[in-house]
Amino acid sequence: MRRERRLRVAFVAESRLFTEALARAVARFGLVVVDRAAEPDVVLVDVSSPGGMSALRQLASADPETPLLAVGVRDADRDVLPCIEAGAVGYVLRDASLGDLADAAERAVRDEPLASPQVIATLMRRVAALSEDGRRDTIGALTSRELEVVELIEQGLSNKEIATRLSIAVTTVKNHVHSILEKLKVHRRGEVAWLVRSSERRASQ
Repeated sequence: MRRERRLRVAFVAESRLFTEALARAVARFGLVVVDRAAEPDVVLVDVSSPGGMSALRQLASADPETPLLAVGVRDADRDVLPCIEAGAVGYVLRDASLGDLADAAERAVRDEPLASPQVIATLMRRVAALSEDGRRDTIGALTSRELEVVELIEQGLSNKEIATRLSIAVTTVKNHVHSILEKLKVHRRGEVAWLVRSSERRASQ
């Protein structure tokens, strides 16, 4: 189901020709192309170019709240995992259609990752291993307020909803989320929920 407000996307690519052509093409799928400074709903990063993966990592580190979509992925089985580890929440293969790209952008905003069962299984094993590799101790370093935020993240609440629930400013929530991501050494909110749940399961065993 499409959102009532048109999805705002920004492109990050080395080729200006590619960016301008894609911007015109996706308009008929309900996507509005904006500059990165205009707070897009999702950022599409061309990872097929030489500097694409580096740009993906830098964007994920600079703004962990904005969903990043890796565009131009060559091989699903070989290249998707590095993109996700770099901070992408989803991907679009090189031979995908514009409709596929629009659908992936919608999924990224709704935090509904699109990946093969093999990729999902690999990610689950990786997150489980990370939680055993010292991350459980870092969860104990979270403040009581940060733990409250983590609990609400796990419930699927947005920053605005968390702010309302805790009676604090949205900017304060963003600061808490940034601190949580740094302490747990992860890029995305979904990873936070995974690590906390894994820690709780192990503590109950």
